[in-house]
Amino acid sequence: MQSFEKYHPIMSVHYTMDWLTTFKIKDVFQLRADQQIAAESGRQFDQKITDTARYVNRSMRLVMSNNALLYGIKDRSTNDFLGSFCIWNFSEKKTVAQIRFETLAAYQGQGIMSEVLKRMIGFAFFELGLKRVYVILPASNDRAAKLLTENFFTQVGDYRHERTLPDGSKVPLVRYELTAEAVADKEAFHF
Repeated sequence: MQSFEKYHPIMSVHYTMDWLTTFKIKDVFQLRADQQIAAESGRQFDQKITDTARYVNRSMRLVMSNNALLYGIKDRSTNDFLGSFCIWNFSEKKTVAQIRFETLAAYQGQGIMSEVLKRMIGFAFFELGLKRVYVILPASNDRAAKLLTENFFTQVGDYRHERTLPDGSKVPLVRYELTAEAVADKEAFHF
């Protein structure tokens, strides 16, 4: 696997995935400050724009040390920042990794992540050489679960963890996995 810093930008038909440092901090802050999105992703929400600036800097350190790939998503026709996509928590041999994706609330349900997911999964398997990726999300996140199953992910095991949402409710988490073998013959996942 080559140095992670070389893996940008990545383009799909309508979107460009590039380092968060290429986006305006105020746009990234809008995503990072959304309490619902943060809770569903299992992270703290950013209270101040300086929290987001620190996050972007920390993210780039992880990229430069080959520990994570974190991209902002841009609509090429409008140049709008739409969300983020992360490949991280690599196994020791870098054959398995976790993915996490977030879309600004205003853009959810518009098919953006369906296109981005295929492109980034194809990249993870057929460029990075990963054998398996997984996603952890609240069982109540029906939209993400539908997206994952439409893209050949399967829910696995009895994942006995929970997450607290902004309204104080606790929801169980589920784990979805996808193997390179499952999409090896699917043209939509290839470069």
